[in-house]
Amino acid sequence: MPRNCYRVTFHLDGSGIYFDPLEPIHLDALLAWHFAPLQDLRHLDRSVAPGDVRLPVVTSRINGHLVYHASALFPIGPTGESVWYWRKRFRISRCELATNSPNITNGTYRDWQMPLPLLLCRRMVAYVRGPRREIRRALEGIRYLGKKRAHGHGKVLGFEIDQVDQDYSLVMDGRAMRWLPMPRGPRLTRPRPPYWHPMGRVECCEVGDQVTSSAI
Repeated sequence: MPRNCYRVTFHLDGSGIYFDPLEPIHLDALLAWHFAPLQDLRHLDRSVAPGDVRLPVVTSRINGHLVYHASALFPIGPTGESVWYWRKRFRISRCELATNSPNITNGTYRDWQMPLPLLLCRRMVAYVRGPRREIRRALEGIRYLGKKRAHGHGKVLGFEIDQVDQDYSLVMDGRAMRWLPMPRGPRLTRPRPPYWHPMGRVECCEVGDQVTSSAI
């Protein structure tokens, strides 16, 4: 039985989280958010290849690429959907402060009313393999999940780390639990944080794709 295998359960306030299942949050990205400043990797330039964030997580080399044993986050339990609108209106009362003729159809003064889909759920889970104490300490600073955190969406009330019998951080029941480097994979992305950076992208499978043990 593999050692140091855990399930992380985040408890949310249920008001909704901006969650795109095609761009799921990866647990190693949350851990990198904590450790990157400690390793002086906060200021990244898109034109320069980023250094790897050292995480207290087991790694494997899959198809020639280093991958952390940390899965994406998945909602569990009852779920629902809602839509929240992100609005920005030009303040007519402050018009005299403008240095030109305001154009509210485009540019700086444009009015916004952007729909923001929200996933309504109370819990999200992920799987990881590594030292429990260090992982717990790193996750204690996570207060929100997803985008639009400044507006109060995705608030984390707490989390739990429970030991599991199997390592589900990469594959569970024949399905990929995270982006895994695969030849001719449909997604072009980095196999480890920072996922948003354009350099170091490789072909990966999608989360949820069928994966055979021989492929990894």
